Amino acid sequence: MAPRLKKRLFDAVRIMICVAALWWVARGVALQDSLILRGGVELIGRVTQDGDRFQIQTRDGATVSVGREDIATDPRGEPRISWGVRTAWRNSTKWLLLLAVAVHLPVGFLQGVRIRWLLRAQSIALGYWDCVKLSFAGNFLNFAAPLGSNAGDIFKAYFVSLHTSHKTEAVTTVALDRLIGLGTLLVVVAIITALSPKESRLAEFGPYLLTLLGVGGVAASVYLSASLRRRLPPPAWLRRLPMFTHLQRMDHAARALANRKRIVIASVLVTVLLQTLAIGAYFIIAIALGLTANAGNVLEYYAYFYTGAVVQALPGPPQGLGTVELAYSYFFASFGSPSQIICMALAARLVVLVCALPGAYVTLSGTYKPAAAAFPVVGPADTPQPADPKRDLAAT
Repeated sequence: MAPRLKKRLFDAVRIMICVAALWWVARGVALQDSLILRGGVELIGRVTQDGDRFQIQTRDGATVSVGREDIATDPRGEPRISWGVRTAWRNSTKWLLLLAVAVHLPVGFLQGVRIRWLLRAQSIALGYWDCVKLSFAGNFLNFAAPLGSNAGDIFKAYFVSLHTSHKTEAVTTVALDRLIGLGTLLVVVAIITALSPKESRLAEFGPYLLTLLGVGGVAASVYLSASLRRRLPPPAWLRRLPMFTHLQRMDHAARALANRKRIVIASVLVTVLLQTLAIGAYFIIAIALGLTANAGNVLEYYAYFYTGAVVQALPGPPQGLGTVELAYSYFFASFGSPSQIICMALAARLVVLVCALPGAYVTLSGTYKPAAAAFPVVGPADTPQPADPKRDLAAT
């Protein structure tokens, strides 16, 4: 099959998944509110509350007033009122939505710190502000480009390659940056799952998460084992590949980072901090939109948002469009109406996009390019370096 045809088929599958997921979520979303009486009668219209009494203006213009005791309740004892999209947005606390933007904004700066440390492990010197511009531009392109989250990584690799002749190591570092982010997400979700109550919806995913982490841990141990490498040299067919030299350099870059344990640990801690800020912003959005969000269920919220971030990072629709909303509609079903949940998901995307807007200036203005005198290139770029055990040992 031709590569172009494969790409078209893959894009078609991604679009189909996106449309199917959005359709499934949209089935439960309503523009208007609904209220269910104890007798099972459902009233649809605009619901307002005055103390223990509720008024609903129905679609035919009539106004019905009912007491809390006349409304059916859910298993938690809460009145069965489902807020529509219009009411969810109208009743939202707007200053809290602005606060969510302020809480999320430092994420790009922390991403700049992490990528700078990872580049240092490869002896690639890049200034802090250049790394910040790299992070904001990548975050913006995740939304603006049709490739989704892949666009940000591709741009980051291109951005760093402009500042160094070690382009293979630069591309590898960007991939390792993504790996650390996703790996940290999985570990945190597994920890929160282990601490979550048994009735939590995330509890049933616990065995799968632990299995995934176990497989990943074993694979990393095997990959980094020096004794296994000595016993299992690369097969002859692999050595004959045209890109074998670059594969060697990518392998060396990954092992060089693994040997820089302080950088790895610091990068993981920064990742936990920036993810906590991002998910803290989402939690504020949930409060602003009137979902049941408090100190008693904050760990559940964090676990569910972390799970949504994992879904977003997996191959599929760009930025997990549709699949993330589908995951949220399942996990947050007991905390709010479908309309509130979809508003929360869309507001979270909007907050991330607003915080990534500085990246639009970076990409459009070309400020990511190095100054002409800052990096004099000598010889062809990305020339494979000859093997030097002393140099390799010093680098690690």
